[in-house]
Amino acid sequence: EKVEHSAALIRRGEEIRPVSEVRGNPGVTPEKVGDALKELAFSLYELSGRSFQERGKHMRRWNIFRLLGIPTGYLRHLEKDEEMARQNREALLALSIIEHVLGIRKPSDLENVELKPVGWGIFELEVEDEPKDSVYRELYRVDGGFRRALRELIDGNK
Repeated sequence: EKVEHSAALIRRGEEIRPVSEVRGNPGVTPEKVGDALKELAFSLYELSGRSFQERGKHMRRWNIFRLLGIPTGYLRHLEKDEEMARQNREALLALSIIEHVLGIRKPSDLENVELKPVGWGIFELEVEDEPKDSVYRELYRVDGGFRRALRELIDGNK
């Protein structure tokens, strides 16, 4: 559901069992993985800047009302600021992961990045009531779209 959750699913190659061919209908083929990662990086750059600007705008407006002595609900603003800070942290963390994977420091570096997949693999995920892997378990809890997609996959394989 959220683009910043996609970056959290990137794993090191040691955790993945290599396979010689891609079977089924994967969302990303080996030929398109570079384009998909670049597109994800562009989306994350845009999202991280936008969420930071929205939080700053909210804080400025709140401070003006507070200085003028207009009551606006301290706890409501505090909760909204904490939620906006969490969203901004998620976007920046995802951006940091993608920058590390692609070996870039700024958006203009994306033009010079050339990715060549060295193989294709399968990541095995154990699921009982929820995934046993900590990253997938947290994503399962917070992202409704991922939760639905995983349930459909599990129910389809039974």
